[in-house]
Amino acid sequence: MGTQTASPDPGNSRTEWTLRALGLARATGAPVLACLAGLQAAPAALGSFALGFAEKPAPQRLGLVEMAMLADLTMGGALRQEVGRTRPLPTLSLTLDLAGPHGDEGSSVTAVAHDIAVGDGVGTAAGSLRGPRTVVGHCAATFAIPTRGRQEELPWDNPEGTHQHGTSAPLRPSDLSDDDQLLLRSVLAAQETDRSWGDHLVMEATTGSPDGYELIPTPAMTNRAGAVQGGVLFALAAHCAIARDERSRPRLVSGTMRFLSGTDAAMPVTVVPLAEHATRRSVFAQVRILQDEDIRAVAGLVYRL
Repeated sequence: MGTQTASPDPGNSRTEWTLRALGLARATGAPVLACLAGLQAAPAALGSFALGFAEKPAPQRLGLVEMAMLADLTMGGALRQEVGRTRPLPTLSLTLDLAGPHGDEGSSVTAVAHDIAVGDGVGTAAGSLRGPRTVVGHCAATFAIPTRGRQEELPWDNPEGTHQHGTSAPLRPSDLSDDDQLLLRSVLAAQETDRSWGDHLVMEATTGSPDGYELIPTPAMTNRAGAVQGGVLFALAAHCAIARDERSRPRLVSGTMRFLSGTDAAMPVTVVPLAEHATRRSVFAQVRILQDEDIRAVAGLVYRL
């Protein structure tokens, strides 16, 4: 039996946005958290591919979940313009470099993929992260390119697509599943914290354990293959690596995650951080993501105090 909850107030702007994001995800098969963040196509120069975020009432606070998803999906989207928009592209590695704080930039942040290379079953892409006035960082990713398989086209991979946040029909409150209700409650609760909606969802599902930390994935955290989304794992690793160092609040400036195999969304995820080195201003850490004692992903991270 599902948990009985009060009906959400559709007049609340955050509730309305969440209902619309869930409607877009259900209509297109796109990842829920990317829809919730307001990911959409952005203007780009000839030969480039760009994604950004919708304006209000989309969330204006961008956390590591949103930034990692933006980088991952922009680099993958750029490659799909070359190899086909319905081609599955499992992520092999993702790098995110941030020169300055990004949380207050809001919907003005875009990722622009400048360069791609395709060959021997592998594709790579590199680009920049841009704020309203200047470049705030860079990103890169490497993907496997399978010879077979098909996925539905993502709504933001086609700038002329018919599915947009403003036109997709929102879910009705009566259509929400128990999991949808949990997501909506998390969105509303995030407003009382200093975290983004995505970061709050991930961290409230994460607890300390004798071996490190443990995440219980929710359906909203999955990609189209049903595994835990790469951006979620990247942000999870980055948060857990410094979770015991909240006083100094080091800021992530560089991180690379290698995805060894898919992370099952139906199983708990164990996060094991290791402090490698620290200076007066810099902290270096490594994080392993495990399930059933098998390593699923490994991250190398650099922070500044």
